[in-house]
Parts: sequence; C-alpha cells; structure tokens
Amino acid sequence: MSEAFALKAMRPAEVSRHAFSPLLHYNQTKINYKKNAETGVREIVRKFRPISYPSHRDACILAYYAHILSRALDVVYKGKNISNNVIAYRPLGQANYHFAAEAMSFAQAHSPATILAFDISSFFNNLDHFFLKQRLKSLLGVGELSDDWYKVFRFITNYHYVELEELKAHPMLGPQLKKEKCGPIANLKELKKEGIAFHRNPELREGRRRGIPQGTPISAALSNLYMLQFDEAAKNYCDEIHAFYRRYSDDILIICKPEDASELETKILNLIAGEKLEIAPSKTEKTLFDKGRLSPRASKAAQYLGFTFNESGPSIRGSSLARQWRKMRRAIRHAEKSALIRQTKGCSGKIYTKKLYKRFNYIKFYQGDTLCTLKNFASYGRRSAKAFEQGEQICRQVRRLERAARREIAKIKTNFST
Repeated sequence: MSEAFALKAMRPAEVSRHAFSPLLHYNQTKINYKKNAETGVREIVRKFRPISYPSHRDACILAYYAHILSRALDVVYKGKNISNNVIAYRPLGQANYHFAAEAMSFAQAHSPATILAFDISSFFNNLDHFFLKQRLKSLLGVGELSDDWYKVFRFITNYHYVELEELKAHPMLGPQLKKEKCGPIANLKELKKEGIAFHRNPELREGRRRGIPQGTPISAALSNLYMLQFDEAAKNYCDEIHAFYRRYSDDILIICKPEDASELETKILNLIAGEKLEIAPSKTEKTLFDKGRLSPRASKAAQYLGFTFNESGPSIRGSSLARQWRKMRRAIRHAEKSALIRQTKGCSGKIYTKKLYKRFNYIKFYQGDTLCTLKNFASYGRRSAKAFEQGEQICRQVRRLERAARREIAKIKTNFST
C-alpha cells in the first residue's frame, strides 16, 4: 500500500466512495488442559476465537477512524473520571502485570475482601447495532452520521467475509497462501469467478441486528464506546461502596467488602442486561481474599490477566506457565529431530542450541551504553515480579523453567556429541 493512497484515503469524500472488501476470517484455537471435577482426569479443552482481518487498504482507513474514535473516548473518560477503569486497547504505558499488581495491592490493603470476576458472553458478536450507532453519534456530537462515518459503520456492522480454510482448500489460491511473499491473492472478481463464498455477518443472517468482527483496527475502539455507559455506572456504584472496578475488554474485575458482594453482583448483572449483553455464569468467579487467615490457601485463588492472587503472594497462572513448558519441550524436540534428519542425509549432525538458549533464558546485553534484556518469557516474568510487591514466587516459577530448559539442551548436546 502506497503513501499516496494513505494520504488520499483519509479524505472523507474518498472514504464515502470507498469499496470495502470482504474480511478474511479464521478461528484462532487455544488449547487448555483442565481437570475434570468428577473424574479428576485432565482433559483437553479447545477454545475458538473468531478473528477477521481486513485488506491492507481497508485496514488503513479503519485505523485512521479508530484513532479519531479513541481520542474522543479519552476526552470523555477523563471528563467522567473513568480513565483508569477502562484498561484494554488503550495506550496507557502499562502492561498487564501493572494492572494485575494494582488489583493485588488493593486486595491486600483492604483484606478481607471479595474478588468478583465476570466474563461477558460472546462480547463482540452481541454488540447491538442500534445502541452502537446512537453512542457513536453522541460521541461525535452529531444528529446523523456523515457519509464517511456511515460508510465505516455500515461496513463494520453489515460485514462480509471469506473463510481462510476455503481459500487454503482451493487448488489455485491455496498454493499462493503458502508463499512467503505472494502479494494480493485475488481481487473480488477473481474470488467470485473461482466460486469462493462470501459469508454475511451470521447474526444478521439470523435476523438479529448485532455483532461486529473481532480483529479489525476499529473493533476495539467500538467495543469501548459501546461499554461507555456501563463503565460510568459501574464505576460510580463501586465508588459509593469503596470498591475497586476495572474492565479489560470483556473481563470485569471488582474487589469489594465481603458483605457488599451479593448486592454488587446483582447490580452488575442488571447493568449488563441493560446493555443487551449477558454474563457467562460458568466463568463468573467469587473469591474471598483474606491474608489474615491461618490457612492462606484454604480457598480457590483469584485469577486476573494471567496471574493468580494468593494471600501469600502472586504467581503466574498455571495454564499460562504450562503453555510455556509445552513450548519449551516442543522446541527441544524440534531441534533434536532436525539434527537427526541432517544426520540421515549425511550432513552435519550438529545440534543448534543458540536460539533455544535465547528463547528460554534470561539474557542481558549492552546496546551502546545501555544494559538491555532479551524480550522473552524469562524477562517478562522478571518484569512481572518487579511490578508486584511480592514477586518471589513468580521468579521461582520462571527460574524453574529456565533450569529445565538448560538441562534439556545440555542433554541433547551430549547425545549428539557422543
């Protein structure tokens, strides 16, 4: 995409005439291992998240309008004093561990406390189009959307998409996707000629005027706009009872006095219902945080943004850590397999471990006169530990993974040197 197009595309008249292309859709798969409460056996649980990507030119336009929208939202957040409560999709200069550490600090300072964690069901798929349009007009201060804003709104609500799996299965288009640098795969006329189906927003197909795609540059800003009234009402209610309120996309966290928990839960459920959304009952968690108990691990620990809150201190969530262990073992096996293949072909059977060391160990280096660290899970863990007041357990978790990685690397190097 040229700079000339980018400059031209920002003009409202051009946007109002722009022909948006279908989105490219696929399901992002996340594998978790959970223990069955009845049998005690670990089971594989697959979570699918629908992701839709626009074309480069469409993304350029959407990113520009998302920027306008986000700046306007920031002004409103400051005016309503909720800027610190909405923490997703905003350049606040902080990482997830900073937000988690802030919540942990509040729970410790106000112990005993109840930690309430809510998850909105199918968040992006259930955003009501009428509510969204009314709030967009209100934010922009207009009675009706201008032609360019309406074109953007129309595209993001009445969107169409092609399935990535259908493109991969196509005899002509599939091989092009495998190329590292293939440029545009096909234009609309070619897609139609090759019989590629254009799917409509599934909610509209069912007669429900709701849902926006997840993955476009403007989706995040629109979701924050949609939740503006909820954020204000929830924050004001929490302030009245001296509770802690944060929303990270579809995850809502509240820390309150134990005696306020039931009434507060009812209030949040009613506010969410007023937004034509629902809380997933199976994902709602209520945890007592009491650092004064004789048995600090007597109850289930609370989880937030990849961390677990125990009265004895924070730790990286078990599923997140287990994922890193699986990645480490998979990378070791891949390196060993590659060396074996080279041996069978008569090439050098040398095992290459430099990348493995860099990927799974804490490495410091100088860039000029500045001491830097390599960005990987090991450095992320240490930054997380530093953000919390009690990060010793996080450091132990990370160092255990590093030691295991070094042992496995040393083992395969020994095997191939003998």
